[in-house]
Amino acid sequence: MSKALINTYESAAKIMEQMLLAAQQNAWEKVTELEQSYMLKIEVIKTLEQNLRLQAEQLSQVQHLRKQELVQKILADDGEIRNLLYPVMHRITDMIFDAQLHARTPPDVI
Repeated sequence: MSKALINTYESAAKIMEQMLLAAQQNAWEKVTELEQSYMLKIEVIKTLEQNLRLQAEQLSQVQHLRKQELVQKILADDGEIRNLLYPVMHRITDMIFDAQLHARTPPDVI
């Protein structure tokens, strides 16, 4: 069970890394596709973590350290994706605001 948990963390970290690479290339549709796979992995991790607790099984020291490394990498990659996403979101918000403002402004009457 503990090996399956670490393998699933490894898989989640690889997907997050692919998401970061896609974000760096402004391939936001690819990021969204990968995010769905990532979220499925997270659900599996939650189940495995819960099963470990229920069975009173613990990770070995090596597995625990590897899990920490993977979680830190996932969080770092997630943070970098967010840093890349914020300017895009800001531009989209500006475009929506400008479109709404333009739609409300009556045309000049000559």
